Formats: sequence, C-alpha cells, structure tokens
Amino acid sequence: MKMTTEITHRYFEFNPKNGADYYALISANTKEEAINMYYDNVSDRDMEPDVDCLELSSPEAWDKLKNCDDSEAELSIEEKLEEFESNGVLLWPRF
Repeated sequence: MKMTTEITHRYFEFNPKNGADYYALISANTKEEAINMYYDNVSDRDMEPDVDCLELSSPEAWDKLKNCDDSEAELSIEEKLEEFESNGVLLWPRF
C-alpha cells in the first residue's frame, strides 16, 4: 500500500513531556488549528492555557498511527490510511 504523494495538511504531536495533559496526534492545516482541535476534542482549555505541540513529518506521523496499539483491532490498514489523509484527531488516549 502506498500513501498519496499530495499532502494537504500537517501533523502535530501533543505530549505530556511538552506540557500537554494528554497525548494526541492531530492532522491540521496549521499549528493554531491543531491546538484548537486539541482543546475541543482532547483536553479543556481552562486546564491548559499554554499547551504546545511538536510538528512531525508525514512519515513520522504515519509510523505512529500505523504502529499504535489498537488492542480492539477496530481499523484495517486501509481505514487507518484514510483517516491519516484527513484532518482531525488521529490518536488520543481512550480511557
């Protein structure tokens, strides 16, 4: 399976090591958009007023997504690829 060569967004990793309350991998067009998605979907802005994230290359982000521990085996590799190529939260803690 091969990823498409046209990448229309970027990948951002939120990590407790960098001040985030929870881990998340988010695809977005801008860092600001990723931070807003993080607050809307993963954590509360009131709790984390100054969260930061690290931008990952497309191959780094893909490796994290395809190798994540999907203990319930919910997504096939094709479904993960489809998710990877869209904007939104890709990985986050599922408690």
